[in-house]
Amino acid sequence: MTRALRDLWLRVIGNLFLTLGITLGALQAVVAVWAATVLFGAPGPGLWLGLVLAALLVYANYRLLPVLRRARHVPGWPRRAARLYMSAGLATLLLGFAVLLSYVGFLPIRGLLSLVGVEPSTSFAVFRFASGLLVLGTLGFLLWGFTAGQAQIERTHVRVALPGLSEDLRGLRIVQISDLHIGNGLEGARLDRVVERVNAHEPDVVALTGDLFDFDPRFVEDGARRLNALRARHGVFAVLGNHDGYTGLELVAEALARLAPSVTVLRGHLVRLPTGSPLYVAGIDDPGTRFTARDLHIPELEELAALRPADGHSILLVHRPEAFVQAAKLGFPLVLAGHTHGGQLALPTRGGRHNLASLVTRYTRGLFAEHGSFLYVNRGIGVAGPAIRLNCAREIATIELV
Repeated sequence: MTRALRDLWLRVIGNLFLTLGITLGALQAVVAVWAATVLFGAPGPGLWLGLVLAALLVYANYRLLPVLRRARHVPGWPRRAARLYMSAGLATLLLGFAVLLSYVGFLPIRGLLSLVGVEPSTSFAVFRFASGLLVLGTLGFLLWGFTAGQAQIERTHVRVALPGLSEDLRGLRIVQISDLHIGNGLEGARLDRVVERVNAHEPDVVALTGDLFDFDPRFVEDGARRLNALRARHGVFAVLGNHDGYTGLELVAEALARLAPSVTVLRGHLVRLPTGSPLYVAGIDDPGTRFTARDLHIPELEELAALRPADGHSILLVHRPEAFVQAAKLGFPLVLAGHTHGGQLALPTRGGRHNLASLVTRYTRGLFAEHGSFLYVNRGIGVAGPAIRLNCAREIATIELV
């Protein structure tokens, strides 16, 4: 994707409600027409009636999306209705793309069949079978993604070579989790089980790279108490993400300080670990820019870099992986980030690099090496929006220094 096209894409998705309203309404119309004509054999609505139907659906979704976003904050049936709408909307988007793909893919096949004298009714029967198979397969993937796919937690172990690392620091293990989004399905006993799994790794350091909470302040105190059970030999450290900002940065920071003293929140400062040789952990708050920020420059990061002692390595915790370029140029040898959720929905390719997050950043998941520094982007332990993951399991990552 060229820079001009990428900038256009970022502007388009920056107007979230309009973009979602147009996309969702149009694809709802596509699915409805396909179901009526292909699945049930009814006559099509015609071009103009179809356009009117699409326009009405676009308008309805555009007006409904802000209402449902506010409804997510209201306990009881409004929140359940909002979540159901989001899940159904995502399913419709994927089904709509599958239907469009079947139409586009069958056009050359239909031309070939007509050239060899195949009757239109036979061509339609072939299309009906092929598109039905594609839609059925998409439904199967969606069902898996909403159930087993989003329930899996994968343990990842990577080794990062830091030049000049002291002998006594080699083998030090940082267990990283990110994007818990407490209050969006990960709370109570489910959160306790995640904490237990992290502690079972017997980490030297635990790093939480932002979005600890989703948006609802009512979950902050209970979530903080449960996070206080995290244990690590040299300490548990956290930074705050953009969703913590939606919840209230000061509210989250105060609750963690009061109710989770085992968790040190790094807000523009660094801490020396209680290790023999010097090793530091640094972190900053999320800058609060939109999700699609690129070429990110954070003034606080320059201020933090100026505070680094020269007698040891400083590991940086940030929420957005886009801060990596600036951090690497400032000399941080290892950066741990989250934010992308690994895309949540990924094509079944090696490494899952082709995912939703790749539309807005090249740092989607896993290990990157640039400018003499390393970045690890965690896929997250929670979800944003619908509780679905396809080819993108939740992750507890262990980063071993060598």
